Amino acid sequence: MRTVEEALQALSRLTNYERTRADGPRAFDLSRPAGLLERLGAPHRRLGARVVQVAGTKGKGSTARFVDGIFRAAGLRTARFLSPHLESVRERIAVDGVLIEEAAFAAHVERVLDAVDGETTFFEALLAAACLHFAEHRTDAAVLEVGLGGRLDATTAVPATHTVITEISYDHTEILGSSLEEIAAEKAGTIRHGVPVWSGVDPRSAAGRVIAAIAGEREAPLWHVPAPEGVHADASGLSYRGVRLPVFGRHQAQNAALAVAAAGQPWEVAARGLETTTQPGCCELRGRVLLDGAHTVSSIHATLRAVADHFPGSRPELVFALAQDKDLDAIAAALAPAVAGVTCTLVDERRGRTAAALALHPAWEGRAVPLDDARAALRRAQEAAGPHGLVLVTGSLYLAGALRPHV
Repeated sequence: MRTVEEALQALSRLTNYERTRADGPRAFDLSRPAGLLERLGAPHRRLGARVVQVAGTKGKGSTARFVDGIFRAAGLRTARFLSPHLESVRERIAVDGVLIEEAAFAAHVERVLDAVDGETTFFEALLAAACLHFAEHRTDAAVLEVGLGGRLDATTAVPATHTVITEISYDHTEILGSSLEEIAAEKAGTIRHGVPVWSGVDPRSAAGRVIAAIAGEREAPLWHVPAPEGVHADASGLSYRGVRLPVFGRHQAQNAALAVAAAGQPWEVAARGLETTTQPGCCELRGRVLLDGAHTVSSIHATLRAVADHFPGSRPELVFALAQDKDLDAIAAALAPAVAGVTCTLVDERRGRTAAALALHPAWEGRAVPLDDARAALRRAQEAAGPHGLVLVTGSLYLAGALRPHV
């Protein structure tokens, strides 16, 4: 029997089309993950009466967690598949909110590895292991977060009864397309014939029109869930419809509204689910450190709005890392006026920009200091902020995950 570390190493040796194939989604084929699942006994067909797939550029992880929390509040046994993870790969697979045990993770991965072919990807194998775990626990409902895109994402090989599409913005343009219409078409590829869809995308926008057209072609009922009104933000968190949510950022109220609509439970049940659902690494306040994995221009703006709403007048110390494929110019231009000091660092040596390269960006106007060690970068920012100041950690979910245990 493998350990978790050995299982993860074995998974990591599988093909990683998500990052290595230049032709992006065209390199994918849903028959591959579907075939793997069938060889394993079709566990993806035994996840429960409700299977909710959540796609989108921003907010899909938070929305998935909210749906899961609402279903649990309704007394359902839930399966939850998320990606990526912050600290442990086991975070991706949970039943009733409890992470998969180490022994079960290793055992399911072992079984999956015995069934893979030479083209199976890391993500496809993880999804298969998750389905084995969920089927074994006889869950009543499942929530699956799309990994990348949607049209050809492995989660789309799992039959769904509900489709949710969160906000659409620019990300992974080298794979999903250079326009919002192209990106929306990839996300809307999750829509099945006749399966209802809940969307947070403005139906008057270009992306919204694409989603509506695809839903119409597939005879899928489509509901638009607008940004909610009456949201109150302060230093203690967020209030939505009179319910205190343990999260920060007004954008989380939109995610909560989508989850409430898709889950279809009475408000009293939904409220219990929302008020107990945390969002690790998503505008998560720990002490005086706000951890957020924002890495697109639109998500950075949402994070800065959260800082302004919850901590008015604050100019936080910034700890910053960013992958090479992200828009450094636009992100740095957005962050620079809103922060005091800047400490640049590196957590993902394979895909991240170096601390030195980040610190040289002209938007910082010479204020940025490079520190390759992320924990040292955090300590520097905390010292500069003082006991009552705020530290903002953003630019990379990997950075949020690496620093979360040390806050």
